[in-house]
Amino acid sequence: MITYRENRNNITQIVEFDLTKVTDQSRQVLEHGITEYLKHVEDKHKKIFKFEVGNKLVYETEVLIPKVNKNRLNVLMVLGNPAVHSVAERMFFSYERRRNRENQETWIEHRFWRALRDCDVLEFNKNVKNPTPQNIDEINSYKRDCLLNGDYISDFNIFLLPYFSFPTPASGPYSGVNGIKKIVGEEIFEEMKKFEFQRFKGIFLGNNIKNVTCFQKTAGNEVIEKAQGKPIDSILNNRVYKLGDALKHVTLYTAPPTRLLHTNSGKKILKSIVADIKAKNKID
Repeated sequence: MITYRENRNNITQIVEFDLTKVTDQSRQVLEHGITEYLKHVEDKHKKIFKFEVGNKLVYETEVLIPKVNKNRLNVLMVLGNPAVHSVAERMFFSYERRRNRENQETWIEHRFWRALRDCDVLEFNKNVKNPTPQNIDEINSYKRDCLLNGDYISDFNIFLLPYFSFPTPASGPYSGVNGIKKIVGEEIFEEMKKFEFQRFKGIFLGNNIKNVTCFQKTAGNEVIEKAQGKPIDSILNNRVYKLGDALKHVTLYTAPPTRLLHTNSGKKILKSIVADIKAKNKID
């Protein structure tokens, strides 16, 4: 029903949904949901969704699987789902919007990248300018090349996976995982959950990953349930799990949502998780 077209040479990936495999009612719910949803999406971002001949919904998503793995520990960071503007811009956490005192929109580097830098997880080799509509393509191209080729300062090879592949706006009535449910309906969302776990599992088994930090509660709960995870520890009230079945070699750390990573408490938790991973893997 759902097909994932992996491209190891890029961050942007393609997901194809065969709508002939669902009931007429569910297909109508999805088509109506997409129509209403796209009314809330900027025109330049609508291009990542399309219906193809044969009753197929095709959409773009993002996944970071490095093309080049340096001699470092592989660590996966799991997010909720992609922001539609970041998928369109071809880069995770492309920018963050702010309003100044004159109520004018400004852009800043997303808090996710600032938190990774502040917590000694990942730092790019050169200072990245503050994003603007004029330089965003240059910044995103630089970061994309660095991430795919492992060209950054870190003790880890960083993998990034939005657990739910369907992109939604960063805010508004259709944002986040709850927004996906609203758009696609219950039956299709249940099929999506099965597909997403198999995709998650395949990334682990195909890339020698033993440590995952999950920044989104619904995604973490899905993994813990389907992989029969058992709590083994806690870090600052955030539980640590050992997964089971085919993923019994995997340790899963739960972390605050990315929207809180700019706070002192959010950074403290992330630093503690990083320290635990390093200690257990004997990284100085």
